[in-house]
Amino acid sequence: MSGPLYFDLTEALLSTSGKRTQYYGIARTVHEIGREAALLNDDIRFVVFSFGMQEFYEVTWQKREDGSAEFDLPKDVGQKWVRSYFGKNPILPLIFRLLNRTTPKKNRDNWLKHARHLKPVTIESGTFFSAARPKLIVDMVRVLHERGSKAAIVPLLHDFMPLHDRATKRFRKFDRNFLADNQYLIENADRILTNSNFTAKELGSFVENGMLPEPHGPVNVVQLVHHCPEGTEESEISVPSEPYLLTVALNLGRKNIEVVLDALRQMHADGKPVPQLVIAGSHRKRLRRYASKPVFRGIQDKLIFIDNPNQTDLVKLYKGALALVMPSKLEGWGLPAGEALWCGTPVICSTAKALQEVCGNLALCFEPDDASRLAQIIEKLETNIEFQHELRKRINEARPKLRTWNAVARETLAIMQVL
Repeated sequence: MSGPLYFDLTEALLSTSGKRTQYYGIARTVHEIGREAALLNDDIRFVVFSFGMQEFYEVTWQKREDGSAEFDLPKDVGQKWVRSYFGKNPILPLIFRLLNRTTPKKNRDNWLKHARHLKPVTIESGTFFSAARPKLIVDMVRVLHERGSKAAIVPLLHDFMPLHDRATKRFRKFDRNFLADNQYLIENADRILTNSNFTAKELGSFVENGMLPEPHGPVNVVQLVHHCPEGTEESEISVPSEPYLLTVALNLGRKNIEVVLDALRQMHADGKPVPQLVIAGSHRKRLRRYASKPVFRGIQDKLIFIDNPNQTDLVKLYKGALALVMPSKLEGWGLPAGEALWCGTPVICSTAKALQEVCGNLALCFEPDDASRLAQIIEKLETNIEFQHELRKRINEARPKLRTWNAVARETLAIMQVL
């Protein structure tokens, strides 16, 4: 692909308005690939999109003392994204517009208050790459087309979980929107990247059954990482002194923290030693209500909620854990599993195919609904010190083969022929 590469950082920009969401998921992916790409190619132009101004703006970066790149992203831009409604009810689109009638003005006002210094950029040709959520990229692509841009569109797709039956409570508005967003994106993409072999196969299966259109260009896999960079912030937490299991960014439903709580409940009922469980990530009221049910009374003193730990503390939690537990029923990749392995920590994960791709033969696996098997694995890891040491030794020996953010950035740029 010829011409300049425009690398979209909008997802990372929006995370600066939240509480450390840049340490997790898609925002983390966008941020880390961008930082490595900046060091690999000085000619990349980094951009963000303003939903209030309906314009792209250029973002500069600086090299820190440790040699890493840091973007000059404005804080608290407060860009609220608004979605059109794709359902069959003709009244709901009117309600959506009514409820959000003041949002564009608020977005513009916030942008002018916090990001006025950014310079607008016109993307006329070259390549536009984005690893943001599809619903965000769709609006950007529409604006590019409205302005007559000839830039090649290259998205990185993370997963297709909302298209699965029973992946959410029901086939809701969100799922129809997700389907419509991906259909539009695939129809308008010149090349598609996926974050795992599993996601690429998912794309193929949904194309085959007619839910998604046939891609016009090639589909390339760029597997994500195991790499877990050290934090630069001051530590704000104390690691539990007793043995603990760690979960990161888990929730009810697809993320399946229910099976972890049930396994610990069974261990308590059977008189087995129950390790503490650190639940790190966003504050989830529904999860806390679920964990406070009487059925879990025997293990509630073992639950430790840590909201939005910074990167320094996240690494500390990984390194101090007996194991990371990742019981998801479906994943596109599974960053916490890879990060735990990078830190030398055992991973107990479900048999979800993406997690098998991340962990290979380094993880201890169980079927996602088998709480009894999970309890057995936890007990063995907790009580069999020789087994634990052998597992950690195997993980440490495999570390040179684990994937880094630098490798992801190199492969991404090489595919777009700018490296």
